Amino acid sequence: MANYDKAYELARDLKASEEYKEYQKAKAEVSSSQEALSILREYRKAEIAFQAAFFSGQQPDDKQKEELETITNIVNMHGPIKRYIEAERRILVTLADIQRILTESMNLLEV
Repeated sequence: MANYDKAYELARDLKASEEYKEYQKAKAEVSSSQEALSILREYRKAEIAFQAAFFSGQQPDDKQKEELETITNIVNMHGPIKRYIEAERRILVTLADIQRILTESMNLLEV
């Protein structure tokens, strides 16, 4: 049970971090605007389509590349969405780093 207690403690610490607070602030700002939510949904859809093509071993077609580039340019000009995506990525990097630390420290990838 101590492991779970430590996991909950880590979660509380992460929630108290500046990165998470910035993420919540950016999320609230985007969530308060239907226009921003619509742009974010389009961005996610284009990003997923692009990644799906790439991960399936295919090169994304020109249309997918153009759609992603266009919506990325819109996102970069829309401050709240850009801040949200950047804050989200910082949180995801932190979580990935924690996963890597745990995996390496437990030698889970060694055979």
